Amino acid sequence: MTEFPLPSAPPRLLDDEAMRRFVREGYVVLKSELPTEFHDRMHAALDALDERGPLGHNNLLPCVPELAFLLDEPVVRGALTSILGPGYYLHFHRHDHFALNNEAQALHKDGDNHSHNAVDGLRRIHRTRFAMLFYYPQDTPLEKGPTGIVPRSQYVPRRALEAARYRLNEFNNRIRKEIEAEIGESAFSPRGRELWRERRQRFHAENPETMAELKALDEPWESAKIPMLGDAGTVTIVHFDMVHGRYSANTTDLSRHMVKFLFTRDREPVGPAWNGNAAPWPADDDPLGPVWRATWDWHRHSTPGRCRFRMPSALDALDGADDHTALGAAYTLGAQAKWRKDGLDALLDRFLGDDLGRRVVAAYGVVAAGEAGVPRLVEALHDADAELAARIIDVLGDIGPPAASALTELTSATGHQDVNVRRYAAEALGTVAQGTHFDAEVLAGPLADEDALVRRNAALATARLAPEIGGRDDLVPALAENLYHWHHHVRGWSIEALQRLGSPAAKDVALRYLSAARWDPMPKSGDTPTGAPAPKGVVKAVTML
Repeated sequence: MTEFPLPSAPPRLLDDEAMRRFVREGYVVLKSELPTEFHDRMHAALDALDERGPLGHNNLLPCVPELAFLLDEPVVRGALTSILGPGYYLHFHRHDHFALNNEAQALHKDGDNHSHNAVDGLRRIHRTRFAMLFYYPQDTPLEKGPTGIVPRSQYVPRRALEAARYRLNEFNNRIRKEIEAEIGESAFSPRGRELWRERRQRFHAENPETMAELKALDEPWESAKIPMLGDAGTVTIVHFDMVHGRYSANTTDLSRHMVKFLFTRDREPVGPAWNGNAAPWPADDDPLGPVWRATWDWHRHSTPGRCRFRMPSALDALDGADDHTALGAAYTLGAQAKWRKDGLDALLDRFLGDDLGRRVVAAYGVVAAGEAGVPRLVEALHDADAELAARIIDVLGDIGPPAASALTELTSATGHQDVNVRRYAAEALGTVAQGTHFDAEVLAGPLADEDALVRRNAALATARLAPEIGGRDDLVPALAENLYHWHHHVRGWSIEALQRLGSPAAKDVALRYLSAARWDPMPKSGDTPTGAPAPKGVVKAVTML
């Protein structure tokens, strides 16, 4: 019998050096301690699934439940605990990236719409509230087409590249609509795909300058990517916004799997969650040094120290086109806000302005300023139109508990007539209200909102605020109803919220739903005669005891 580590084994936490490396580089590589036969079984089981169908994708774990042994390994739980804090949870989105005779994949950051939408389509969350886990169940040398990543890319907005891609996406969307109107069927049908290829090729031929610009903007990222090579059982945990993609083609005749799991932080940091003394970030001359230092301080729940800088130089960098130096300047101005009001004023002026590139970068500095910027944000929120209100609320939510003085405004915004404002307000409550005397009834309206993403964000907020809500069952009926909502995000966060609330009523609803929703990808397997070989594709049952 194969022995597996029990989930009760203590997590093996990262040390200071490993945690600093994650903050700076954006990833950490681990090695599973499960036996080779386990990874062989996982590879065989994954081969039998359909990556894009019901037997795979978000249903991957129910189809191969033995993968949970890997996620429960002390080395894996320790790294995730160090990065996301105790009480992190496994997100309902997961995906097996299957490669067989494929080609290299364009570098990208994953769509962040699983639980949060980037304001302006560009401002993502730097603070580590989400992380991804990549798992190889087979040896993955270069010829197998490994995943590629760009170290230190997780905080960089890539403003020029994303603007160029946005323009290209506008063309793609227009072509898709034209094709569907022309042929009366989906642009992803065989005929639609054929027309799509023809028109894209024509566009590329007729717009060589546009395509050359896009290639030039992509080139530095392509040059900086590295292949994530590894033996079977290699696990890599990356910041959610890491730039990544398939490094190269799989040139073998063998399948390559890379199983991706997404994990979510439950609570804002109240101190270091890793094993170390969490000393201050060392002196660093890198343009992104202030970003790393602020992220490190957030993880260890520490306020920044005072530093010297020249305001004219900082403002020039803040307004410059270079993403790295602009971010460094924004974080420097934000971290020094309680000593240098003129720096905070400069950040807020740009954040509240109309220049997309400048306001995105300035927003990170406003977040770094923390409580110092909240009064001005609240003041601006009172007179803001819906677009600006969503941006302000997004920043308040990113600031988290230091923005608690804005809770009245955030609560009011959950009833705003604009759906986007309601979405960000419901989400922001989940971070800002931590550690306060929170009234659970505030989330009753958002949990019943007509918009699916408002409900999703309210369920996420409920899960995060379970300690503040305590044993009250006010929200259990709404969460129970949302278990049968049409949107899988609403269902996914609602079941998580019920489990986090933990009252007898909440647990009963959760258990009843999970008992009914569980399924077996190989029906009638119980009819197999004793001693007969398992049907093809079925993972051999293994006990942990």
